[in-house]
Amino acid sequence: MCPGGFILPTATSPGELVVNGMSPSRRDSEFANSGIVVAINVEDMDAYKSYGPLAGLQMQSELERKIWSAGGKTQSAPAQRLIDFCQNKISPSLNRSSYIPGLSAAPMHEILPDFIRMRLQEGFKTFGKKLKGYYTNEAQIIGLESRTSSPVRIPRDKLTLMHPEVSGLFPCAEGAGYAGGIVSAAMDGEQCAEQVWKMFERG
Repeated sequence: MCPGGFILPTATSPGELVVNGMSPSRRDSEFANSGIVVAINVEDMDAYKSYGPLAGLQMQSELERKIWSAGGKTQSAPAQRLIDFCQNKISPSLNRSSYIPGLSAAPMHEILPDFIRMRLQEGFKTFGKKLKGYYTNEAQIIGLESRTSSPVRIPRDKLTLMHPEVSGLFPCAEGAGYAGGIVSAAMDGEQCAEQVWKMFERG
């Protein structure tokens, strides 16, 4: 959550669109934004099996190019009002936004893969039941923050959390593909630290 923050373009190559959020130290902008994270499982990437360990990277790359096309092949970001997205309706207009390159109304419910769309829609509706005022068309989704965690996972043993071939190496958190945000990264780091301690206890 970035209170009083801005959404920024963060693409690193031509022909792709990526966004991210930030807050200046004063947090005094009239806007706020949140990155909403959904899990992507191994079985979701069946269509990319031929890419081996880089399957997630290929899926990420294709989606970022698709989002770029949906924004008019510029850094204008495709967007949709929140309830419209959850009801699979095209938004006839959009809200004002902190995203300076501008927004383009787009059917995000059609652009996103079904497994991402369905998980986002379910999450938004659930949030709306728990947080009064959350589920509203005064909010909008803007795509796409696609680099929350690494699309490539470094292997590790499920019990010891150690790399199966490199003794003493504990792949951990976002960079290793085991977390998708600050809290989940901290939790994964804690679990790895416990396993490191156990390794030293065993001698």
